[in-house]
Amino acid sequence: MDRPNEFEEIGHTGGKVTFTITTDKEGRRSYQLGFTHARPVASVMTGVYAIAPGVPVATMSLGGLGQPGSAPPLPGCLPVLIASDSQGKFGHDCPTCGRYWRSGPWPNLCPYCAIRAEGYQFLSKAQLRYVRHYFAVLSQALDAEHDGEAMIDMDAVADAAGKEGEKPAFYVSEQGQQRKFTCGACEEFNDILGRYGYCSSCGTRNDLADFEGETVSKIRERLNSGAAPEDCVRDAVASFDSYLAQYAKQLAELVPMTERRKRRLTAQAFHDLQEIRTTLSGWFDMNVCDGMDDREVEFVAQMFLRRHVYEHNGGEVDQKYLDRSGDTSVRLKQRIHETREDAHRLLGSLVKMARNVHGGFHELFPPFVDPIKAFAEKKARMAEYAKRDR
Repeated sequence: MDRPNEFEEIGHTGGKVTFTITTDKEGRRSYQLGFTHARPVASVMTGVYAIAPGVPVATMSLGGLGQPGSAPPLPGCLPVLIASDSQGKFGHDCPTCGRYWRSGPWPNLCPYCAIRAEGYQFLSKAQLRYVRHYFAVLSQALDAEHDGEAMIDMDAVADAAGKEGEKPAFYVSEQGQQRKFTCGACEEFNDILGRYGYCSSCGTRNDLADFEGETVSKIRERLNSGAAPEDCVRDAVASFDSYLAQYAKQLAELVPMTERRKRRLTAQAFHDLQEIRTTLSGWFDMNVCDGMDDREVEFVAQMFLRRHVYEHNGGEVDQKYLDRSGDTSVRLKQRIHETREDAHRLLGSLVKMARNVHGGFHELFPPFVDPIKAFAEKKARMAEYAKRDR
C-alpha cells in the first residue's frame, strides 16, 4: 500500500506570461516579456532557449542583482520562461533511462542511472509540451501583422490540477514520488522513486545518510528500549548487507566487468566479511575495514556469522558456525545470546564500514565539485553572520 502523499499530483505555481509586441519605425518587430504571479504558493522561475518548433537547446540564466542574463547560443533562439510547481520544485525526465523525479531547476545527472547531461536535457515531458506551446504563441505573435499583447495563462493550468475534465493543451503538473531527501553534501532537494539514489545536483549517493540517520538510529533506539540484542544484531547485519548491495549494483552497472563478477555483485549476499573485503579490495581497491584494528575486524566477522545462527537456527549453534568462526566459547546446539553493549559496538563498526564503502565508491565516481563548494561557502557565510550577531 502506498504511503500518504506518494504519487500525489502537485499543481503548477500558476502566473501569467505576457508578450507585448511592438514595431519600430524601420518595421522591426520586438517584444517585451512579462510575468505576474499572485497565488499564495511557492514560485521559482527559470528558463531555456529554444528553436523552432520549440526544441530546447540551452539553459537560460535570468541574471539579477546587476548580473546580465545569458545570451542566446544560436541565431533564431527564443527565451522560454519556465515556472516551478506549487512547492517550488521542478519535475525531470531522464533522456537515457526515462525515469522521473523532482528537484531544483537544473540537475546535473539522473538520480537513478547517473547519466550526466545539461540541465535543459532533463526537462519533463509536460515541460517540453509547454515549451512548444510557449514558442508557438510567441512566434505567432511576432509574425502577426499588428502590434498587441499575447498571453499564456498558467493560472488556468494550476486551477486544472486534480480536477476532472479537459486539460489545457500545454497542461503542466508534477507528481510527488516516494523518497524526499535533502543532500547533505550540497543541500539540494530530491524526490525520487524508491529509497536510494544519487543527488541530482552533485551526484552524492544518499545511502550512507539513510543508513546512519535512519537504520542505525532506529536499531539503537530499539536496543535502548529493551529489544532483544540478538534480534538487533540480526537486523543490523542484514541492513548492512542491503546497504552494500546498493553500491555493488551501481558498480556492476557503471564499471566494465565480466559476467561472473556482475553475478557476484548482483546475485549473492554479503554475509562473509572476509569475502567482502577480498572482493572490494581486489576488484575496486576499496578497503571496507579501513581504520579498524584486528580485534574489531574479528568481532565484526563473528557477528556476521552469528547473524546466520539467529536468522536460520533460532539462535542455536550449528556445525557450520563452529567451523567458520573458530568460536571455542560455545558448543554445538547451544543457544547463544548477545549483550546490549556488543550490539551497540557492532553498530558503531558497521557505520565505519559504511563510510568506507561510500568514500571508496565516490573515489571511483567523484561528485560534482561546484554544488558542494557553493553549499560549503554558504554555510561559512551563515556561520560568520551568526558570529557577528552575537
